[in-house]
Amino acid sequence: MPRGGAIARAFCRIGSFKALPYFPELALTGAVWIMLAAPATAQQQQVRDLVVGARLGAGYAGLLNLAATPDISAASYHVTDPNLATDIDVLRVPYEDRLATLSTKADLYWRVVGSYLTSKQDFPMSVPPFAPGSIDSKWIAYSLTGGLFAKIDLGSGFTLAPGLDLSVARLENNADYMGGATLLQPFLDNLLFNWHTNAYLVTPNLGLTWKLVEADRRVSVGAHVSWSWISSFEASDPAIGFNETMGVYSIRADYAAPTGMTVFQRPLDWVVLASYAGFFGGNRHALGFTSVAEIGAGVEIPISKSAPNPKRVRISASYLFGDHVTGWTVSLGLRY
Repeated sequence: MPRGGAIARAFCRIGSFKALPYFPELALTGAVWIMLAAPATAQQQQVRDLVVGARLGAGYAGLLNLAATPDISAASYHVTDPNLATDIDVLRVPYEDRLATLSTKADLYWRVVGSYLTSKQDFPMSVPPFAPGSIDSKWIAYSLTGGLFAKIDLGSGFTLAPGLDLSVARLENNADYMGGATLLQPFLDNLLFNWHTNAYLVTPNLGLTWKLVEADRRVSVGAHVSWSWISSFEASDPAIGFNETMGVYSIRADYAAPTGMTVFQRPLDWVVLASYAGFFGGNRHALGFTSVAEIGAGVEIPISKSAPNPKRVRISASYLFGDHVTGWTVSLGLRY
């Protein structure tokens, strides 16, 4: 749930909700009767003003940024922050290839990435004197990213990679109201729940990688940083529109060595990997965690038997952890 704390505060002000110590367990006080007795147009305008003032767009932009940018691994995450407890699943399908040779030391590449993200959160609540109820909410984000980047050989195993990515995305919310929570549907639908918007992301980025190939062992260490401008368009309601920014950084390392076995007459290598990544900027707390570490292991096999520096297929599994977040991932990729 993006910006859960802000949404909790919005709930608290809509009809004088009182937040219990651990959001989203909310209780509704008798003041809700004052709200329900007011004219419908006044109620709806009050809710609209509160949602606009809560700046929930930072969380929505954070979900799109997590889906579209590669620094935070595609994985299944469980966010444990008491104000933002939620489950987030990210799937990415990337592809890149060389486009042109710029010089003896530089090549131009293109890439395309399709992404799919889901984020689920339940809001149990009590609405006296009506029955207890809840709101079950799910965010879905789709994105398609295309970009260009250069690989510039700096010598001594170092490669610099400046790039620019452009993404188009869609974010949707689907929610079910149950029990006493159905009272809130006329006020919250199309503002906090059951809405959609399109968005675009403009993301300049810069990477630096060091690689060492020594006999049949390989070491790679890389750092990457990106900054995204994220803007919505064609939102189902103007109140949920947003223009936000968010930065992401990552440091990654892996080590590969022979297992002594072959598959299809090709040598099989084992791999260990580690990374540390996070958000920076004013919206870095939007998703309930600011950084995540990853440790994993896998195997690699070359596509070609005879090429001096062949492309390799890697299968790996990783565990992810950090303050207020845990996760896991299994990946299949092509290594250059």
